[in-house]
Amino acid sequence: MGMKGYNHLNQPEREFIFLQLHQGVSSRQIALALGRDHSTILREIQRNSAPTEDGRPSAYSPALAAQRATQRRQESKHAKLEDPSLQRWVIRHLTRGWSPEQIAGRLKRDAPAAAVSYETIYRFIYTPKQRSLRLWEFLRHGYPHRRAYHGRDLQVAKRSLIPHRISIEQRPVEANQRQRVGHFESDLLEGTKASHAVVSVTVDRKSGYVLLDKLLNKQPEPRAESLTQNLGQLPFPTRTVTLDNGIENMQHERVAGHLGCGIYFCHPYRAWEKGTVENTIGLIRSYIPKKTDVRMVTLTDLRTIARELNDRPRKRLAFCTPSEIVYNETGWCI
Repeated sequence: MGMKGYNHLNQPEREFIFLQLHQGVSSRQIALALGRDHSTILREIQRNSAPTEDGRPSAYSPALAAQRATQRRQESKHAKLEDPSLQRWVIRHLTRGWSPEQIAGRLKRDAPAAAVSYETIYRFIYTPKQRSLRLWEFLRHGYPHRRAYHGRDLQVAKRSLIPHRISIEQRPVEANQRQRVGHFESDLLEGTKASHAVVSVTVDRKSGYVLLDKLLNKQPEPRAESLTQNLGQLPFPTRTVTLDNGIENMQHERVAGHLGCGIYFCHPYRAWEKGTVENTIGLIRSYIPKKTDVRMVTLTDLRTIARELNDRPRKRLAFCTPSEIVYNETGWCI
C-alpha cells in the first residue's frame, strides 16, 4: 500500500512487521509490502527489539515499539535543543541581540527540520542546566526568572491603553516592500534597571540609516518629543513610523500630527515585525553592552555610533552604505 509523504508507523503496521519477521520475511520484502522505505523498516526493527529469554538474537516487539514511540514523542518536545550545534546557533544569535521570537522565526524559514518554537527557546534559557550561562541577560528585559503568566497578561493590558492604534496590517505596501526612503521603525535600547535612561533608535527601513537620541526616561512625553525633533530635522519627508506597543508610545498621534506621517503598531510579542530596528539594536550593543548605565553615554557618543553604522557597507544593500542609499535617493547627506 503506497503512502504519500512520511508518516510514523502505526500499530497495525508494527503487528504486520512482527508477523512477517516470524515467517522469515526479509525487511526489504516487508518494506515493499507496506509501501515504506527499507531504511524505515530496518530502523524500526533495530530500535524496538528485545533480547529473548533463551539468549537467541533479539526479537522485534510491537508492544515495546509503541511504548518507545510514545516516550520519544514526549521527550522530543523538550529535547530538540539538546543538539549541540543547534544550541550554539541559538546562543550565538541571542548574544547578537535577537529575541527568541526572531530566532524561532528565522529557524522556521531557513531550516524547517530544526525549527523550534520561541517558547522552547525560553525554556532552554531558563532551564537549571543553563543557569551558569546567564542567557536571560541577552533578552530585552533581562529578567533572571520567568514572569508568571498573569504578569504577562498585565503587560498586555497596559499596552491596550494606547489609544487609536493602527495595526501594521494596514501599513502601505510601499513601506512593507522598502520601496522608498522615509519609512522608519523605532524602538528603545535599555540600560541598567537602576537607571531609567534609554537610547531612542530610529531606522529607515530601506537604507538602514539610523538616528540615535538619549532619553532620561521612557515616559510618553520625551519619547514623542524625540521622534518629532529627530525625524523633523531630516530634509526628506517621514512617510511612516512603525512602533511596538510600549506605553512610551502613547503620544503617537502627536508625532503623526507634527510629521504628517502614518504611524503603525506591531502585534504584541512579534518583535520580528520591526526586524530592521531590532537588528540595528543588536549592532549598537557592540558599542553599548547590556547593563550599561545609559546616563554615562553622551550625545556625542551616540552621534559617533550612528555615523559609524551609517557609513558601514551592508550586504543587503549590495555593500553600499546607508548614507549612500539616502544620498542617491534624496541628494542629502551629512
